[in-house]
Amino acid sequence: MNTGKKLWIPALFLVLIITIFLALPVYAMITEEIEEKQQELEEIEKRRRDEKSALEQRLNREVSLQQELNQLEMRVNELKAEQERLAGEITSVEEEIGQVELELAAAEKQLRYQEELLKLRLRAIQQHGLVTYVEVLFDSSSFSDFLTRLHNLSLIANNDLRLIEDIQAERDLIQAWKDELEQKKQRLESMRRQVADNEAELALAAEERVFILGELQGEIALNLKAIQDLENEAQQLDSLIRKLISEAESQFSGLDGALQYPVEAPTWVSSGYGWRRDPFSGAQAWHGGVDIAPHNGAANYILAAAEGKVIFSGWNGGYGNCLMVDHGGGTVTLYAHMSSLLAKVGDIVIRGQRIARAGTTGYSTGVHLHFEVREFEKPPVRTYPSGNGDYRNNPVNYF
Repeated sequence: MNTGKKLWIPALFLVLIITIFLALPVYAMITEEIEEKQQELEEIEKRRRDEKSALEQRLNREVSLQQELNQLEMRVNELKAEQERLAGEITSVEEEIGQVELELAAAEKQLRYQEELLKLRLRAIQQHGLVTYVEVLFDSSSFSDFLTRLHNLSLIANNDLRLIEDIQAERDLIQAWKDELEQKKQRLESMRRQVADNEAELALAAEERVFILGELQGEIALNLKAIQDLENEAQQLDSLIRKLISEAESQFSGLDGALQYPVEAPTWVSSGYGWRRDPFSGAQAWHGGVDIAPHNGAANYILAAAEGKVIFSGWNGGYGNCLMVDHGGGTVTLYAHMSSLLAKVGDIVIRGQRIARAGTTGYSTGVHLHFEVREFEKPPVRTYPSGNGDYRNNPVNYF
């Protein structure tokens, strides 16, 4: 009896060793497969981060290009206004120059006339000799004649003096007008040079504008493609959700009362439901949910809006980390862009339960929750560009 027991123990030990030995390759294969999957996940996450970084760079570049374009447009408008002002001033100065030239010509004509008078006077003095006042007065025949000659001599002397003074004054006036004319011509030349410089700058600005517009349109096209990709993802989700609903065999019959606000306070609505200016491209785009952002970018808890079953929990393209909860009756709530997920597929969640943390994964410009309510047993709210129905309702109507 003891001998049989002694033989059984080594045999059992041998079987155990053989089992472990056979299991080792299987365990190694499983471990290797797990490591490969982890590496795949890491690669996917790296590509996602790279894609998001590239998108953010395009957004920043688009904003920068738009600012450059705005500044360029402002400078072009300033140059055009400057050109108009200079054109007006040039016309005014040209008219002033014309007027000064007329006045100068008249003054020079008057000067020539006065100089001719002075020449005649000097020629008369030369011909008749220089007669002194005393000689003229002593030749008077009477006292009355003396007074008449004295008066006439005074008039002649005053006229000669006035003629010389008028000639000097006219010469001074002509010189002043010539100086003014020269200044106006210099100013005119300066303005014309400024006009030429402005025209050259405008031509350069036009070339730069064409270049910037080309780059900007390229960035907008890329961002519009990103928007279209999101729209396509939203549409594809409808098929996925319907499939998941059918597989889940929901035990719920639909929403019962108002929904729980899906983000713990404090929060604010960063983007509403419906048409909006897209944060990526600046173009008008349909927003099929409501964006709720925690204050100061905090990772507030995300709450289940109502009782239901988690039918999706994981990465979902532009939606980033995403959760979907089936509430029965064709109603599904969707939560997107979370930093981490606290509920997994198959979990039954209750209203107000913490299911995730707010984040900025996927196509996102900041920490927030993108929240949707999809009602598949109601008529679609609108149609996608493909013509398929869009079942995303305004979540605000459910709170």
